[in-house]
Amino acid sequence: MKTFFKVALACLLSTGMASIVLAGPADDLLSQIDADIAAKRLSTPEGNNAIEKIWEFKDLAPYDQRINSRVQQVGSVYVDLANRAITRKRFSEAQSYLDNAWSIAYLTPGLEGTQDKLDKLFKGSSVAKKAAPKPAPKPKQVAKAAPKKDDSQAKAKQAALAKQKAAQEAARLAKQKAEQEAAAKRRAAAEERERRLAIQRQEEKAKREAAAKLAALQAQREKAKLAAEIINDAKETSKPIADFNLDQELIEGRETREIRTALEPICQEIINNDASVVLHTQTTSDYRWLTVRLTLCVRRIDRGFRLRHSHEQVADAQPSISLHPGRDSALLKEI
Repeated sequence: MKTFFKVALACLLSTGMASIVLAGPADDLLSQIDADIAAKRLSTPEGNNAIEKIWEFKDLAPYDQRINSRVQQVGSVYVDLANRAITRKRFSEAQSYLDNAWSIAYLTPGLEGTQDKLDKLFKGSSVAKKAAPKPAPKPKQVAKAAPKKDDSQAKAKQAALAKQKAAQEAARLAKQKAEQEAAAKRRAAAEERERRLAIQRQEEKAKREAAAKLAALQAQREKAKLAAEIINDAKETSKPIADFNLDQELIEGRETREIRTALEPICQEIINNDASVVLHTQTTSDYRWLTVRLTLCVRRIDRGFRLRHSHEQVADAQPSISLHPGRDSALLKEI
């Protein structure tokens, strides 16, 4: 009965108060993420980029679906950058972009296709292009001098045409100036109206935020408390099929080639046993980096295999990967 009450209360808070909870810190964080994406601050500079704020948003509001469109934008940008790098034959740079996409948006359209293209080209060699011969210069043609006319009537006609064209140009410029002045007045009036509306909207928003601030903070505390209780209970309980220790120095140094060699036999065992895995790492950032490497390793063996993974932090212990019987659903369910 106590467990049922917790679940019911959690559903009520998540549906009835979600708009209030996310109206404050979550909305501000979304605006910052949008600004970072627009300014191309995706993974740099450190402490002020879109990817770090996306993870921060997921920690703050793990079930808020508004973050999905931002994740999709970041993934699409990295896929585009990778394709451009492949075109320039900068394969290591392209893989770096794809690593970022795999870590934050592994469902991005085109990601798998671009990874396949890079995997095929990465070991290829470039062929120098021979410079095309320059075309021979064309012989210069000597213009024939037009016969001079000494006709006063023709000169008078040309002067009249020039005067007429000058008058037409002056009229056109006067009309253009009048239209520009009228457009400037319309823009000024529209900007004035927009400023008044913006001030009004800001005042109304401030009133709403002031009225809802206390309730939002209280609801956020309650939801965080319930989520913590559920997460504490949501751990992999099955016995491991196998355990594989990893070298912490390779993980800390982000040694891509060396860790790939170490992961290949583990990936084969994961596929052979259709296993889910638990990554035991010292930090969350180590877990995210290792997840990308493991995902790429598995798909190189079997592109149709979907890696199911969860994380257990081990502060001082040696990092490892444990294989468990496969499961059909996520370890953590939404509350």
